[in-house]
Amino acid sequence: MESNGHDRITCAQCPEKLEYNEIQNLASAETFARFDALTTRAALSAIPKFLWCPSPNCASGQVHHGRPEHFPLFTCVACKHSFCTNHPESPDPIPSHPNESCEAYNIRIAMSRRTRERLAQDRESERMLQKLAKRCPGPDCGWWIEKKAGCDHMTCSRCRWEFCWLCKADYVRIRKRGNTEHKKDCRYYGR
Repeated sequence: MESNGHDRITCAQCPEKLEYNEIQNLASAETFARFDALTTRAALSAIPKFLWCPSPNCASGQVHHGRPEHFPLFTCVACKHSFCTNHPESPDPIPSHPNESCEAYNIRIAMSRRTRERLAQDRESERMLQKLAKRCPGPDCGWWIEKKAGCDHMTCSRCRWEFCWLCKADYVRIRKRGNTEHKKDCRYYGR
């Protein structure tokens, strides 16, 4: 079964394909049980309109008589799990989307996907901003400032607040009292 597949088991001495009852007589109980399960699954899957239940806790399936355009709702007779046959692997926690047409559902999912993508882009932009820029510490400002080169004495182009790039200390206080106004872990502190 491992080398040829369950549907191509041949005689060890000739190329003749073995029949179901021959495999049953020759194989161990465990191997035959696996063969039987694979054969059954393949036979059921070949039936038109036969669907397997997608619930992770169910191995059942059944023929679904509904048509995707008119009645796409599938309810498993074994576990009662419902899903839309047009959306069997839906990311939505309620894949049967009750009281909502497939078209409306597709629009909603597309919108939420775009929203998630936009939020992911916004988070990445925010992360890059925080890596390359800082907010102005000036009162009621918060403008993003990017430092490309030069000294660490910054002046906000929006509110004209002067501050240290490294520790955000106020330069008005630094001019009055000296470099002890920098934060203690700043390289300019106390110089």
